[in-house]
Amino acid sequence: MNALPLRPLRAATFALALLATLGASLAQASVVITGTRVIYPGDAREKTVQMTNDDAFPNVVQAWVDVNDPASTPDTAKAPFLVNPAVSRMAPGSGQTLRILYTGSGLPQDRESLFHLNVLQIPPRNAAKAGQNQMLLMLRNRLKLFYRPAQIAGSPDQLPQKLHFSLVRNGNAWRVEVKNPTGYYASFSGATLSVGERQWKLQASMVPPMGQAQWSALSPSALPAGQARLNAQLINDYGARLELRHELAH
Repeated sequence: MNALPLRPLRAATFALALLATLGASLAQASVVITGTRVIYPGDAREKTVQMTNDDAFPNVVQAWVDVNDPASTPDTAKAPFLVNPAVSRMAPGSGQTLRILYTGSGLPQDRESLFHLNVLQIPPRNAAKAGQNQMLLMLRNRLKLFYRPAQIAGSPDQLPQKLHFSLVRNGNAWRVEVKNPTGYYASFSGATLSVGERQWKLQASMVPPMGQAQWSALSPSALPAGQARLNAQLINDYGARLELRHELAH
């Protein structure tokens, strides 16, 4: 597979691509990326990510890493990572390996740092309609990239046991507080709080290492008397969801 010279997208073109990707998920893209997240070991020379083009036509793929900037482009991204190839052409049914190399220094060594890997899929124009106006729809996947130093204490497998959940109340208002004493990010796909037959869906968010977060209900209301039960889905390194259940005093 031949790598193409790096030719970053112009801002206007990227804006069209971004609009076209609203609501698009990883499963909808015809260029499929192996895995749902990238773990970059701090002692590794590089990290590879495998892609496959499931389309019956070739696609051009452009990749870069950003620092918490959904509107980033290859020109504006400031992350200390190099992706090779930055631009490549994928033949129908073929695979492509992205090599990610850490090029920076000075990141914390006692905890993970979070970045995002962007993979933009650019399909070919329809040659049979070359004389007509065409809208080029592009799909962009954005995966979390965790830089994981070797010096972090403990193991990510211990994360479910280390997290602490509690109810924080102020009159009738309440939130679920999550404390993460580990050096690993805690990612959640969802959470609910139940009291008796009542249930509230929570605005579950990622909890940073050695940090905390407070989750509020999507439809807040006062808590009735009774035992409060929390159900949360923690996402592990492999993208699997681990069910966490806790009883919270209130």
